[in-house]
Amino acid sequence: MVKRIAIVIVVILVVLLGRWLFHYSGFYSAPPSEMPSYEHIAVPAAPTTEFSDEYGEGEGIILIDLAHDNAFDIEELNVLTSRLVSRDLTVKFLTEEDDLEKKLLGEEEVEKNGDQEEELEEELVVADAFIIICPRLDFSEEERETIEKFVDNEGKLLLFADPTRRSKMSSLSLRFGLIFEPDYLYNMKEYDINYRNIFVTEFGEHAITKHLEKIAFYTAGSITSAGGGLAFVDDNTFSSVIETRKKLSPIALAREPNVLAVYDLTFMTEPYNGIGDNSQLISNIADWLASPAEEEEEQEEPAESNEKG
Repeated sequence: MVKRIAIVIVVILVVLLGRWLFHYSGFYSAPPSEMPSYEHIAVPAAPTTEFSDEYGEGEGIILIDLAHDNAFDIEELNVLTSRLVSRDLTVKFLTEEDDLEKKLLGEEEVEKNGDQEEELEEELVVADAFIIICPRLDFSEEERETIEKFVDNEGKLLLFADPTRRSKMSSLSLRFGLIFEPDYLYNMKEYDINYRNIFVTEFGEHAITKHLEKIAFYTAGSITSAGGGLAFVDDNTFSSVIETRKKLSPIALAREPNVLAVYDLTFMTEPYNGIGDNSQLISNIADWLASPAEEEEEQEEPAESNEKG
């Protein structure tokens, strides 16, 4: 009996040993550990606090559009707004209840007195510049005509769009020969953390680009313009849609020198305004909005000469 039990135990042990040898061919020996390489890790550009805003005093009213379901928060304009206010400019907002024609062009109020009509002597305060950011509602034909008259009367028009935010900007920008392409720009060689965070180092001559050496845009798009680009990407930066090798530009002028288009919004929000020369660009935009439109006419020809492709 004991002998049989011993045989059974031996058989069980042999089976178990065979299974172990079948599934485990030997003892595991871990390979030597290596220290990871950190050379491929891109370090984000650190914001700088060295910028000092230099400006002259001016006067005027800057009107910002809020009447077209615009895809931005007012707090995102804090940096730009502070630069405008420091130049003694008055910042106002256009709401859905406001009359666009009255805000941009003014209107004569007439009082009927019997058979005579007497014009009321009232100074109409109208905007000197109009800023439109990522509108999600189309501009009507009447609104487009009003804005076109405003530009013809030497009013400044500044258009901001962003590829990450839905926008109906083309319903207005095409009126001025500006096309915000349905793309985004990317660079797989040099970027700030993400390949869609591009650097721009080539600029045309214009008040907007003075003192700029390197700016950073965060998911920017390209603008096709009849007036010419003002900032151009390098040969390592591509469009997600456009395959031609023309010089792509995220900042451009329209046919009219007092109409400016920028295809990124993040660059002027905190803390991204502190990267590279972004803060200088914001100040240049504020100076451009504060300056008389006549001064921009001298810049129209250089801007056109810098358009390539």
